Amino acid sequence: MVALTVVLLLYAFCLFGVSMIWDIPPVVLYWQMAAFVLASALLAAEMVFLRKNRAAAKDLERLAAQIEGIREGNYKAAEAPVMQDASLRAMAEELDDIRQGLGSAVEQRIKSERMKVELVANVSHDIKTPLTSIISYIQLLKQEEGLPGYVADYIRILDEKSERLKNMVQDVFAVSKAASGQLAVEYKELDLGKLLYQTLADMEELISASPVTVKTEIPKEPVTVYSDGQRMYRVFQNLIGNAMKYSLQGSRVYIVLKEKGPFAVASIKNTSSRELDRSVDFAERFTRGDESRTDGGSGLGLSIAKSFTEACGGTFELEINADLFVVTVSLPTQKEPS
Repeated sequence: MVALTVVLLLYAFCLFGVSMIWDIPPVVLYWQMAAFVLASALLAAEMVFLRKNRAAAKDLERLAAQIEGIREGNYKAAEAPVMQDASLRAMAEELDDIRQGLGSAVEQRIKSERMKVELVANVSHDIKTPLTSIISYIQLLKQEEGLPGYVADYIRILDEKSERLKNMVQDVFAVSKAASGQLAVEYKELDLGKLLYQTLADMEELISASPVTVKTEIPKEPVTVYSDGQRMYRVFQNLIGNAMKYSLQGSRVYIVLKEKGPFAVASIKNTSSRELDRSVDFAERFTRGDESRTDGGSGLGLSIAKSFTEACGGTFELEINADLFVVTVSLPTQKEPS
């Protein structure tokens, strides 16, 4: 279209130049004027078309920016971009409605989760006080002499159940604090290999009584990470205890530590004694490996491990391959800039 306009303009100017030199009949002059008018009209139409294209391009840019903002989770209130094209304007308004709906849904979800966390934390705190008194009285009863055998058995059962309830309350409280971002984390330089060895040494009695064999691949040289030693000790304590509890009898549990780029990667692999359902998120709170709930677990071990790892700046990955259960914990080996 642009080429045709240019040709017509050149044609009109050529006719005009010729008419200035020679005596040209009126018909030719009419053709000259018609060509000039047509060329001018085409040029004007081309300018309008280009202007509309530029406006449409800007509208599409605004629409793309609006979509990108929603994709990145920007649900804050903002006016919909002004579009010149009617159809694009309608799309922008619909997108703004979607953004507002998503924003409201996310806000309600966050509020609901916060209320759950606060409820769990308050209930855990309220249970802890009388439970401490119960445990204290049980300890006093255990010191009594000359009690009948059946009474001593009752006290022993009460002692076991109260300790289990105490641990469960502490676990729920810890998960709630981690979920709400209120878990205190003290970053220090520590040798992750030594931490794993220390955890295994402290759990030697449990490991010896377990029907599985533990195999380790931990470097002799230090593997330094920047994390909270106390929190990560709890992570590996839960993971190793989980492997001892749910592994197939006579199988092996592999604990491997390697350095991969800027991360130290620790993995714990075990073969499950039960068929694993890949659709289940075992790191979710109160998810049990034993659905019959006869294993004495609280269903919080992996949830605590994941929450603590993420609170310490690491990543927690869980992989199920048939009956193979693999948990991978990655921690940065370099101190993050403050």
